[in-house]
Amino acid sequence: MNIRRIIFLTLFSLFQISVFIFTLYVESKKDDFNFLLDMMNKISIFKYGALIGVAFVVVELIWARSESKNKPNF
Repeated sequence: MNIRRIIFLTLFSLFQISVFIFTLYVESKKDDFNFLLDMMNKISIFKYGALIGVAFVVVELIWARSESKNKPNF
């Protein structure tokens, strides 16, 4: 694996870990109704976070496909 791929996968892993920690935090505040209402007001920001995750997956798929085309067939 080349260094660019390692950096990319590290960023993707950090993104996934941050999403997991965020969901744990929101779940711990589920009894705080004011917190949940405040989160509903900011829900449009979450769309962009999800879009970043989808972009990471698309880049990985494109990258994997281009690497498989460059490998010699034996």
